[in-house]
Amino acid sequence: AIEFADGFGVAFWHGTEVPIAWLRDKNTLDPRVVLTETNIERRRAGCEILTWARIIAELQPRVIDVDKDPTIGVLLEADLPDAPGSRFLKVLCGTGRTFAIPVPDDCDTALAANAATYGLEALDLRGLEART
Repeated sequence: AIEFADGFGVAFWHGTEVPIAWLRDKNTLDPRVVLTETNIERRRAGCEILTWARIIAELQPRVIDVDKDPTIGVLLEADLPDAPGSRFLKVLCGTGRTFAIPVPDDCDTALAANAATYGLEALDLRGLEART
């Protein structure tokens, strides 16, 4: 938000105060620093700053399922400090970017996980012509 010439300053991410270094040096920010932050709102903001795709890659996730369609994605499981066995869907967006999205732990396939993000049944998702 502001930094003075003497180095003092404060930074915010969508209304949550975060260390200035998290925004200034986000390419070198260690995901373990964010994941072990005791303030849950600051931890949430840090995960948004880093992106779940980067955090999950650092956690060496287990592959649960891979769909042949990269826009459906890959279902992964990773152990977060306070939530072992958390599931994430790594997907290719229509813009060409890769995202990782937290999904319900009861999803057993990438298709089911992707459908859950839309509130659909897995078979209904395959019938869609286009998604954004």
